[in-house]
Amino acid sequence: MNIMIVGAGSVGYFLAQGLSYKHDVIIVDKNIDKLRKIDENLDILTLHGDIQNPDIYDSLHFNSIDIFIAVTDSDEANLLSTLIIDEAVEVKKKIIRLKNEHFLNSSILKRINIDDAVFPDILIAQKVKALFDFPKVNNVKEFVQFEQKLISIKIHYDGKNRYFVNDLVDRGLFIVGIEREKSFFIPLLDEELKEKDLIYLFGDGKIVKEVSLNLDCKMPKQIENVVIFGANKSAQNIAKSLKCKELEIKMIEKDINLCNEASEFLQDGVSIINASFGEHELFESEKLKYADMVIAASENDEKNIVKCIEARGYGIEKVVALNNDSAYYGLMHQLGIVVVRGSKVATRYYIMDNISSSSIVSVQRFCGGLAVMFIRKIYPNSKLISFTLKAPKFHKFHIYQIRDKQIFQVEDFKPLIENDTIVLFGAVENEEEMHKWIYSL
Repeated sequence: MNIMIVGAGSVGYFLAQGLSYKHDVIIVDKNIDKLRKIDENLDILTLHGDIQNPDIYDSLHFNSIDIFIAVTDSDEANLLSTLIIDEAVEVKKKIIRLKNEHFLNSSILKRINIDDAVFPDILIAQKVKALFDFPKVNNVKEFVQFEQKLISIKIHYDGKNRYFVNDLVDRGLFIVGIEREKSFFIPLLDEELKEKDLIYLFGDGKIVKEVSLNLDCKMPKQIENVVIFGANKSAQNIAKSLKCKELEIKMIEKDINLCNEASEFLQDGVSIINASFGEHELFESEKLKYADMVIAASENDEKNIVKCIEARGYGIEKVVALNNDSAYYGLMHQLGIVVVRGSKVATRYYIMDNISSSSIVSVQRFCGGLAVMFIRKIYPNSKLISFTLKAPKFHKFHIYQIRDKQIFQVEDFKPLIENDTIVLFGAVENEEEMHKWIYSL
């Protein structure tokens, strides 16, 4: 496919890197330094110029584009570029990133033929909201390709029960990894689950919720009181998404302008407190220490980490932080913080997951970067239809075939049909072998 990306920032770079393996990608930006970095690291075509200037597209040597992706930091530039590109070439599908959620219910996107719009702050809010459906779990990953979830749980036994991997497989859940003493491995069926193991369960979310009650006796069974540090757009959307759950929500922000903006956006149902994040007395004076969950939602990862550590010091077990810089992802995980992707990271994965092509593989890291999963959807006209998967000779990763609500292991694989999904789980040191296997199909 011919794919054009406008915007060569971190989102554009990530998309270009993931899509260039089997597709012809061109990336456009007016920042020559960003384009030089891409030229040095990726085998794609770069085009220097202002994306809002129609003249720059005159140099294109093709008449059509399969996918046009606009991911600059400017809503106006993204919108305008989708109009200008229509004058230069035929575009089959257009994807755009927008910050202003007012476009969500507007007819504008439909009128200018936008196929898919990404609203990062809303994605973040939906991710945080999903945590409330599973109060005992450490984290929840949902996917657009299938209904099953990847959910992590920290083992805290009550001393009465012992569980083995096979016990959960019998319930229809698959343990696709265990982190034990900062190391990740894929367990055998007879592996015993030990205290403080962080296990990764793949399967039906309802069953996970049931078994989590026996696997973790430490986390709260229900979340009623929530503290949100920050009042930026992401924090506001998180608070708005949680208002329907009848929670007691307190939002802490030192910028009075953001407090006023949040108050107008949220109306009633959230207590907004204008105070410095650095005032430790808040946990006592505002009774924040009685919260069931603390969400650190600033755009500064270091501040988010500090607030989570501080909350832990007051005995709050459930701490959540937005991760804006991937460099801090591993540290947050090591500290036992529930990590929620920030705006740019959420945008990257959303777009990759929503591009319909049987030759596009979605790759996601988990377990603080120690583990990786590959996802490949079988779309119409895929060459893999009627093909039966075979496990590789080495057994360093788990392979699953998903059809509707069923998960098949290697020994039960069926001939592939449209809408099946292939999923791989493994340690990050085996990523190259996993990459070769799934792309060689």
